[in-house]
Amino acid sequence: MMRIVNIVDGALRALVTLCLIGLTVLVLFQVVSRYVFGSVPLFAEETARFAMIWMAMMAAALGVRDAANIRIDLVPAAIGRLSPRVLRLLEALLESVSLTVFLVLAWYGLDAMLFAHGQTSPGMGIPLSYPYAVMPIAFVCAAVFSALRIVYGPAEHSPESQVGGAE
Repeated sequence: MMRIVNIVDGALRALVTLCLIGLTVLVLFQVVSRYVFGSVPLFAEETARFAMIWMAMMAAALGVRDAANIRIDLVPAAIGRLSPRVLRLLEALLESVSLTVFLVLAWYGLDAMLFAHGQTSPGMGIPLSYPYAVMPIAFVCAAVFSALRIVYGPAEHSPESQVGGAE
């Protein structure tokens, strides 16, 4: 199971990297096209926008994997004198709230993707369900990473623990 999760993690990191590289190249292309040729092809701006959206959504899912997402730490910090077992239970409860939110967002993301299927983007002419597909994909990944944090705890599934620990 963890092998599959690590493969998904690596694929997400590669996709985020490719989106960032593509976004950078496309924006540079837009600047050169605008000032050298006087116009910018429609596909360049739209593709850059879609790359930025995919990059941000996938990076957010990776933030859940790395425990870098925004969380409510006020409750555990305020009751810091609890036993480690009770604190772990409280962490699991708070992570369950995150898991629920991710699943709801994945459901509504799927609904938005299916709604947008009949529409096409003006610049590239592709179905808008392609760029919208990032919502259910990213939120399902975030939900899986959140579920792993509930089951294994925050440190057992992080990338650092898979390669021998942080130095």
